[in-house]
Amino acid sequence: MKWLKRQNENEISEQTEAVENVENFESDSTTEIEYELHEWAGETRLVLDQLLILKEVPHVWQGATLVVREEDEEVTDQLIEEAESTSLPAIDADAETIEYETSDWSDSEQAAFSSLLVRLGIPYEFNDDGGLVVQASDEEAIETALDAFQVVNDERPELDGLDANTLLTEVFVSCDRLRRDHRDDTGVGEILRLTPLLTEHRPPFGIEANIWDEIGKRSIDLVDLLSEGSGDEEEIKSQAGGLAEILRSMT
Repeated sequence: MKWLKRQNENEISEQTEAVENVENFESDSTTEIEYELHEWAGETRLVLDQLLILKEVPHVWQGATLVVREEDEEVTDQLIEEAESTSLPAIDADAETIEYETSDWSDSEQAAFSSLLVRLGIPYEFNDDGGLVVQASDEEAIETALDAFQVVNDERPELDGLDANTLLTEVFVSCDRLRRDHRDDTGVGEILRLTPLLTEHRPPFGIEANIWDEIGKRSIDLVDLLSEGSGDEEEIKSQAGGLAEILRSMT
C-alpha cells in the first residue's frame, strides 16, 4: 500500500475536515509531519484513526492527509504499519458483489466492524455512499458477522424474568386476533403492552438481531395504526397478519 510522508513548517489548514485532540496538538516544535494516504481505502484510514485515538496521539485530517506533531512521528509510523498490516486484499474485480446499507453507521462503528472483518479474513470495502460492499460468496459469513456485531454493540438491556419464546408467542396470539378482528380489545391491549418489551430490549440468545428488530419495527407500525386511528380495517389486518406470519415461520 502506497503512502508519502513529508515535513511541513506551515500552520494547520483551517479547512481541516476532522480534528482529534486538537487542543493538545501544539508543541514546542514548529515542524509537523504529513502523511499522504490518498491511495488508502477509506476503511483503512478509519482503522488508523482509531489506533491514533487509542494511543492518544494528537492529530488532524486534511482530507486524506494525516498531520501529526514531529515528536509523534515514531509512534505514528508504527501505527501506520499496524493499520497497513490489517488491510485485506481487494475484492476480486470479476466477483459478484452485494451491498449492505450501513450509511447511518458512525466512523467508530465502521472501524470496529472493519477490524472484525479483517480478523475473519473477509475482503470488503465501504463505497462513497457509505454502503458495505462484499463478495456474494461471503454473504453467509457477513450475515453471521453482522448479527454478532449488532448484538455485541447493542446497549439495550437484556430481557429480565421473561422467556423470549413466551414473549413472541404472546405477540403472535395478539396479531392473530387482530388479523381476524382489527378492533379486538384483547389483541389491541396486548400488542400495546408487548411492543415496548420488544423494542426496548436487545435480542436474546438464539434469536438473530435483524429478525428481532424487524419484529419490533413491525410491532411499532401496527401500534401506530391502532393508536392514531389512521389505518383502516384492511390495513390493520394486513399488518397484523404479516407480523403473525413472520412469527409463525420462527416456530
